[in-house]
Amino acid sequence: MKADAGRKYRAYPTGVQDNVLTGWGHTARALWNVALEQRVYLWDQRRYTLRSAEQCKHLTAARADLDWIGALPAQTGQQILRQLDQAYDNFWNPNHPARFPARKKRGHRLSVPFPGQAVEFRRLNRKWAEARLPKLGWLRFRLSRALGGTIRSATEGAGRQRLAHLFRRPHRP
Repeated sequence: MKADAGRKYRAYPTGVQDNVLTGWGHTARALWNVALEQRVYLWDQRRYTLRSAEQCKHLTAARADLDWIGALPAQTGQQILRQLDQAYDNFWNPNHPARFPARKKRGHRLSVPFPGQAVEFRRLNRKWAEARLPKLGWLRFRLSRALGGTIRSATEGAGRQRLAHLFRRPHRP
């Protein structure tokens, strides 16, 4: 079943959280670019199509060797590689108007994706709630509308201070 709703909330990170999220946003952008370049190189040289499952193995090795990638939560790196898979699938689908996946420049909108299993939400009061993000802790956000449904994914727009999530509505008989 596909997620049928997306909602955005204004996040209010602390100064430390904001710095961490900005760093993660740059790391996520760099990971996207490196993974895309790896796929393009393998296709040009060997006509080999690399998918996220194989790139996740390379990511695990890179996390052990490179501190700046190791600082990013593992689920986030895997989610980025899955999003790159989806971008490739959309490009090759003749019924989808997508272009070839583009490299993200430094000025590109920063975002840090988290799968729904890694995120926990709790309501503080009528107007405030918190989301627990891996390696970051509890991030406060303004509860401008009800959460509702089962959380499928969350994306923190680093620098823009927005917390968006997709959810699946509960099944109604």
